[in-house]
Amino acid sequence: MSVEAKTAKARARDGADIVYTPVEVVGIKTTVVGAILVVLGVIGFVTGLARGEALTVWGGYLVNLLFFLSVAQGAVIVSASYYLAQGRWAGTTQFRLAETFTPFLWVGFVLFWGLYFGRAVIFPWVLHPIAQKAAWLNTPFLFARDGLMLFIMALLSTIFVRLSRGEAARAWILSNDIEFPPSPIRRITPVLGILYCFFYSFLAVDLVMSLAPLWRSTLFGWYFFAAAFWSGIVTMTFTAVILRSQLKPGNAFTQPKVFHDLGKFIFAFSVFWVYLLFAQYIVIWYGDIPVETFFLVQRVHHMPWSPVSLACAILIFVIPFLVLLSVRAKKTPGILGAVALLGIIGMWLERYVLVEPSLSLDAIPFGPTQLLITLGFLGAFILSSISGINRVATAACAGEPIGEDE
Repeated sequence: MSVEAKTAKARARDGADIVYTPVEVVGIKTTVVGAILVVLGVIGFVTGLARGEALTVWGGYLVNLLFFLSVAQGAVIVSASYYLAQGRWAGTTQFRLAETFTPFLWVGFVLFWGLYFGRAVIFPWVLHPIAQKAAWLNTPFLFARDGLMLFIMALLSTIFVRLSRGEAARAWILSNDIEFPPSPIRRITPVLGILYCFFYSFLAVDLVMSLAPLWRSTLFGWYFFAAAFWSGIVTMTFTAVILRSQLKPGNAFTQPKVFHDLGKFIFAFSVFWVYLLFAQYIVIWYGDIPVETFFLVQRVHHMPWSPVSLACAILIFVIPFLVLLSVRAKKTPGILGAVALLGIIGMWLERYVLVEPSLSLDAIPFGPTQLLITLGFLGAFILSSISGINRVATAACAGEPIGEDE
């Protein structure tokens, strides 16, 4: 049977009365706010450099690049995971929700090249090459490989999202038949997932581990991309909570199942995050090799960074674990939204703790300059997500069936 025939059959059976009327829940006001934030970020960046705060500027730039790229790419992989797991229970709304932030991958790809101008400030091996690692840690090779990886991920993610938004994918989501997703999606999804794990492991090594080039951890890549995946989940959840109150009554986000699903996602991968954190920590601690332990000592046992590291563990694991043990809490938008917001803050702090102690061991270099740079990245993230949010709103208000709650 052709794709067109399957589409017609699925619609006739499951969604004959579904009307996709475009909904614009965000528009000119959000665009203006996003643009203002970007301008503030540029002002903070330029004035910081002019005032001789190069280390603070480039450190904040790298932290926010890693964080917002992690959110955007992690959320795309959530959508891919729905297809890999045959997760039609998620409903079209959750697919669109996961794909909301995809355009930022192109913004992040462009912003990545800005690091070239700050390379001598943040990467110690630029001015003091390490002979044993010079073949890997050199400027041309690092920017060439990381730029290529970010380009490939942005391109594959864009193609995947276009396929996911197509009629064939929508028909598969609404269908009750036991069948695989459309063949183009079946081909691209495993490739996207595998390359995500592979490439983001390399980005962890190049953009975080190389800040302290003597340190090594064989599990750090896994930890990094798993945390990026979780950051996508909590950002999706917080967006869903906000949209619930902004859309007309009866939208998909008013159904407890949607938040129950997202709450279980947050809970499960919060546990997975702490598992990877502990698995990495226990091996390094047990080995007690100075070249491996100093990275953790700086962050866990050294002031002023130890309280920040503790805050990350509380926001990313302790609060989600204790609060979301309850089914009722998972289904309550206010509670789940608060947990998700704290998780977003926790993930930003986690990226901050990964980067900044390597650049500033004895002081936390957060002030007006880094705040403005963070707001600038947030503005770029908001601007790039507007069209995706409106797509989510359209799907949420269409009245699509999303299955029954457990």
